[in-house]
Amino acid sequence: MDENKLINANKNDNSIKIMIAVICVLVLLIIGLCLYLFVFSKNDSGTDNSDIESALESDLSASGHDHSGDIVSDTEEYSFAENSVEESYPSSATEPVSEPASATESNTEPVSQDISAPDVSTGPEEEPEHGWVINHLGYTYLYKGFGFEQFTFSDNIFKKYTAALDKVKALTGSKKVYHILVPTHCEFFTIPRSVKEEDDFYCTNQRESMNKVFNAVKDKMINVDVYNTLYEHYDEYLYFNTDPNYTHKAAYYVYLEYCKSANITPVAAGTYQEVVLNEQFLGKFFTATGSERVMNNADRFTYFDIDSVYSATEKVYRGSGVVNRRGVIFADTGTYNYYTFLGEEAKKIEITSTSASSGSILVIGDSSASAFCTFLIPHYQKITFINSGLYKESIADLLSGSEYDAVVLIHYNTTAGRLLYSDLERLTAKGND
Repeated sequence: MDENKLINANKNDNSIKIMIAVICVLVLLIIGLCLYLFVFSKNDSGTDNSDIESALESDLSASGHDHSGDIVSDTEEYSFAENSVEESYPSSATEPVSEPASATESNTEPVSQDISAPDVSTGPEEEPEHGWVINHLGYTYLYKGFGFEQFTFSDNIFKKYTAALDKVKALTGSKKVYHILVPTHCEFFTIPRSVKEEDDFYCTNQRESMNKVFNAVKDKMINVDVYNTLYEHYDEYLYFNTDPNYTHKAAYYVYLEYCKSANITPVAAGTYQEVVLNEQFLGKFFTATGSERVMNNADRFTYFDIDSVYSATEKVYRGSGVVNRRGVIFADTGTYNYYTFLGEEAKKIEITSTSASSGSILVIGDSSASAFCTFLIPHYQKITFINSGLYKESIADLLSGSEYDAVVLIHYNTTAGRLLYSDLERLTAKGND
């Protein structure tokens, strides 16, 4: 009996142990399942929804649903919330992220416009239609693709210039001295007064200035007044758009006025063939300023082919050397076509004409003399051109000697209104010591 009870007790203990083990296993399984569900749920919450959204949008499109419907708006709200963090950190943000929206809205420019502003400001600035440009020429005034030099003639300059003319005449004695002042482009070109006042571009009246000078020296030399003829023929392209010089045709009209004063029969313009050298000539106003407007207003450069009718040779004094050439027209002088007249800008050029039997003349001038001298070939056997700005020695012996029959002074008004008086004083200094 006791043995049977002991056996039953052992059986009961084993059953309890088995039940406890089963319960433990179940608990472990439940715990494991809970952990698995928890981990899976967390990972699933971070899954990218782009594929789901794409599938949803595809289904909606296929079913004909409007994207402004409720389901799509929910998706858009989610997308906005997801992208709002990126929008708070733009690559070139100019506003701090922590700034409240109300502060941003109070600005005159929204943040998004501030970010895109560089696309506008970094573009090339449009060139003004008019204004001053500082360059190696000094100050150049540009107006709608045209270049100009400002002309002024103060009382002080007037007194010094006329005094220098007196010195020239004193050295020449009984020789005739012809005095030519050439008006510049700004005298005839129309620029609205309001524009001139806005830019402080003022040109002294050249007609009045010339009259004042002419009256002061009329008893000492012969004034050759070219103003009216240039004004009357102004529409014949007498001045360049891109260069401070006048054209060969303008120089011809100056030559005609000179012939009247010197009692010379001029050569008719039809005698010479007018040759087009360059349809896109860009002069010193362009090279000095680099203006795109001036570049787009290029000149048509022409010359009268004098060498094909009359023959001459040149002796060019360049620095300490001398260069001999045949002719007075040179169409291969490079990019600056104005050197076509006499070949270059030198301090002294002696021209010997084989077409004239006699006569000699001394020409003192600036670049206006280069084109003018080419028309003198038929009339003078010897022509010497002294560049008043480049020649650094005295020419008192040339002025007072008997080598030349007459003297011509020819300059642009702009040259006369600056330091021409000091150049003339230097050229005449030796004879007045």
